[in-house]
Amino acid sequence: MKRLVVWAAVEFVLLAICVVARTAFWSYGADTGTFAQLIASGPGMRDVLEAGTHFRFHWSPTLILLWPLAALARNGFLIQLVQAAAVAATAPLLAALFRPYLGETLSLRFGAVALLYPPLVALGFDEFHELGLFAPLAIGMLLAADRGNWRWYAVCTLLAIGLREDICIELALLGIALSIAGVRLHRRQLAVAGGATTLAAASALALYFGAVVPSLGGWNPSHFYEYSFANGPVAVIFAVFTHPFDVARVVFQRGKFTYVLEALAPLAFLPLLTRWWLIALPGFAMVLLANDAYVWRMGDHYAALWIPWLLVAAGCALVILRKRSETIARTWTGVAAALSVVVLIAFDPMHPLHYLRPSYHDLADVRRAFSCVPHDAVVATQDEWYAQESVAFPHATTATTPGAAYLVYALDYPNAAFRATVLPAVKAAVRRGEYRPVCRYGDVVVYRRRESRPGKGG
Repeated sequence: MKRLVVWAAVEFVLLAICVVARTAFWSYGADTGTFAQLIASGPGMRDVLEAGTHFRFHWSPTLILLWPLAALARNGFLIQLVQAAAVAATAPLLAALFRPYLGETLSLRFGAVALLYPPLVALGFDEFHELGLFAPLAIGMLLAADRGNWRWYAVCTLLAIGLREDICIELALLGIALSIAGVRLHRRQLAVAGGATTLAAASALALYFGAVVPSLGGWNPSHFYEYSFANGPVAVIFAVFTHPFDVARVVFQRGKFTYVLEALAPLAFLPLLTRWWLIALPGFAMVLLANDAYVWRMGDHYAALWIPWLLVAAGCALVILRKRSETIARTWTGVAAALSVVVLIAFDPMHPLHYLRPSYHDLADVRRAFSCVPHDAVVATQDEWYAQESVAFPHATTATTPGAAYLVYALDYPNAAFRATVLPAVKAAVRRGEYRPVCRYGDVVVYRRRESRPGKGG
């Protein structure tokens, strides 16, 4: 196990180097900036891009615990490191969970597979999201339950429940499964813990959707589940029974098929050898029923909804195989490791060649441009620049936000969508006299709204 911990530490160092590089290159996107800004704002978790509190989008009180890190770094650097550490920690926890059932050697090999598993590794490289912290908490829950350490089980469960509302759905169902397992195995404490998990997760859902969401005017992500035959996630679930053919057309698409293939192939399809793959089904359903391809793009954070459960299912399959033959089980882990390496080389969901380079050719000019902007002003800028400066400029946002006192853009920014939409809008606003250039460094220009004054909002 010590060897696996060392390997996990090496993976964390490699991911940390990527975090340092992406921070230096300003190549993180708007999500990192948004989370850094809302976490740094304190318990209210407010940010400009979401036009208020993050609770309009997700139930994420656990993120408040990261406030010191966002406030200290003044950007998303430290919370990105936390996400990288969470990814690296998943493999040792997984190996520890299965060590009594697989033995030292096979559990070590299985942990190595987890270190190489492309969807999981991609989470450590991706922009920060609350889902990026889920895998070690989920595995930690099961490890604590298996060892009867109920104090740690409670800690992991409560932290996971506070990450997101969709996780609460998964944990409510998991709690039912644990209760049934506890009854069958005559483990009273496990049955009670499962029931408590379901109750706690259901209570969080009731609080969020019964009180928080109505007070904030609705749940914004519901648009991911809007179709001609159903409007909203609950309606889509019922549509599985009332409009099965419409739902089938939504789910059975080529892109979604390849997504599932990318999830299973690196694990050599091990999860399918056991019924334990069913615990990953709710997470897959949330992803595959979405109407936006962004949700089911491998390498994105939504994969965290099913990653820990699929890894657990793979481990359960190895337990079954080991009972038949230790050699077969070892061979299968070797195949899984090899397939993971192939996927990382040929279909890397991290896309490092795209992100491990500067977002703009002269970041020194960008830094000088931001020195022209008051720190309490509303400033709109590129996604990547917003991600870097969203905490230092707590009223920063992206694009041409109506009423922004300042705009910071590069005339030659290498993005086709920016040149086609944002830049023409900025030039038109300058022609109308709404904005005027106040600073320019190379092709990076700072525009100030004419009626604005220095200070908050201008």
